[in-house]
Amino acid sequence: MGDLVSAKDEFSVTVLGCSGSYAGAGEACSGYLVRTAATTIWVDCGPGTLATLQEHVSLRDLDAILVSHHHPDHCAELPVVYNAAKYYEGVEELRVVATAGVREVTDVFHPDGDSGDLFMWDIVRDGSSVTVGDVAVSFSRTDHPVETLAMRFEHDGRSIAYTSDTGRGWSLAELGGAPDIVVGEGTLIEATDHPDVPHVTCRWLAEEANAVGAGTLVITHCPPGSDRQVHLAEAAETFDGQVHLAATGARFAT
Repeated sequence: MGDLVSAKDEFSVTVLGCSGSYAGAGEACSGYLVRTAATTIWVDCGPGTLATLQEHVSLRDLDAILVSHHHPDHCAELPVVYNAAKYYEGVEELRVVATAGVREVTDVFHPDGDSGDLFMWDIVRDGSSVTVGDVAVSFSRTDHPVETLAMRFEHDGRSIAYTSDTGRGWSLAELGGAPDIVVGEGTLIEATDHPDVPHVTCRWLAEEANAVGAGTLVITHCPPGSDRQVHLAEAAETFDGQVHLAATGARFAT
């Protein structure tokens, strides 16, 4: 479980973008597509991810968009999605599950200050849970300067955990044990670690994934210009299971 696999598998996460904080050349910021045979969820919509989303599905195919927090590298595509869905794709309503901060910054771009004429907002917080199609989603607030929610997706006895952004004041265990796949931020390595930076190292992430019994670890949110192989190696030295680097278009399934 957890290897790159063919499209016939049922419960999967596809990387739409994985650059941390800003997009590197030819890349996109954070975005993921979580899918079952019946449900399609867009998770985080950083700049550039609408383009890559359309290589897999259309906006009309989405059951919901879930957004972890209102830092622009995770949510700034939403006003563009609004225009595309409403004026070009003929979408009458689109469910958006997000923090209050995400709605606040998105509404700023609406001429009337209220994007609720298209987006069906479902505001969540620490401890919230929702159901999207046949996927159950639970949320845990991480250690980050703005309200940021990690997510656990469950379907048919399998699970995918997404850390979003966090510092060390949060634990992956808050999302429950034994996820089949962890998609986790590996912004830092030991050489760049600093207590004032609200992110974690790949080694810390790997230790957390071991502690909860994760099957596969996917390292994401590496900053442009960093040596991604160093991030991978640091995680692989510690994690007991399979470790992969997130890459646009990569698909991981349980």
